[in-house]
Amino acid sequence: MSRVIPNEARARQEIASDPSASVFVSANAGSGKTHVLVQRVIRLLLDGVSPERILCITFTKAAAANMAERVFTTLGHWVKLDDDALADAIRATGVKTVGPSLLAQARKLFACALETPGGLKVQTIHALCTRLLQQFPFEANVPARFSVLDDRDQAELMQRASLDVLLRAAAAPESDAGRALAFAMTSAADVTFRDVVQEACMSRDRFMAWVAQAGSVDRAMAQLSATLGWRRTIAVKRPIATSSMARTCRDRNGLRLRRPSKAAAPTIRRRAGGCVPRWRWRMRRRSRPISRSS
Repeated sequence: MSRVIPNEARARQEIASDPSASVFVSANAGSGKTHVLVQRVIRLLLDGVSPERILCITFTKAAAANMAERVFTTLGHWVKLDDDALADAIRATGVKTVGPSLLAQARKLFACALETPGGLKVQTIHALCTRLLQQFPFEANVPARFSVLDDRDQAELMQRASLDVLLRAAAAPESDAGRALAFAMTSAADVTFRDVVQEACMSRDRFMAWVAQAGSVDRAMAQLSATLGWRRTIAVKRPIATSSMARTCRDRNGLRLRRPSKAAAPTIRRRAGGCVPRWRWRMRRRSRPISRSS
């Protein structure tokens, strides 16, 4: 059942869809904003504007697909209408005068939009920015022919990078990274630790800006210690990992892992998309030990 649109709302929609006017539409969800944009695109095509010169930008891929589907559905429906029905459909978009030449042009719009190189450009802001960077890589100081990673590839690369850092820290327990790893793993569970590391990697720009403002990493850590009331000395009674353990966890490529000996404290688990170390230890100041996984 189609809802009844008040005449006042229809009049405002016709004004907003007029290509000769520059308008800004602000309305609630479901009030017809996408309908107005579709009508505006169709009226541009009826005015003789080439499809490749029209650009529609949305926030999400779903909205872009929905808008493009509405435009092509309307144009495809016009091909099958007779003259009277097509004239009424064109007038419904806000066009006042409909003649034989406009009817003939309206029937060609569907094929014209389909045959346009690249198609009708209805895309997200991210897709537009990506296309601009790909067209002007040297001006934007980005690698030519770059590609944007999807969520799966990004997660896999982050997992590999995190694994490499953890193994290097485990191989040098007396280094700054090794002491930081030992302290972190006695203060958080393994799942929480991975989430924190991933969140820190995603906020790398903020960390770099903080370090640059402080002047160095040591000064930044001194500021953090003063804020939290911590001393920067970390005492580790028993190392949780050794260099020999780390060497047994690598193959020639440094990517695959195999299960170390039972004498080693950590255990290695294989997971889809990469290898993730899963460390087990006894929490400090906790009476009941954490059970080891088989």
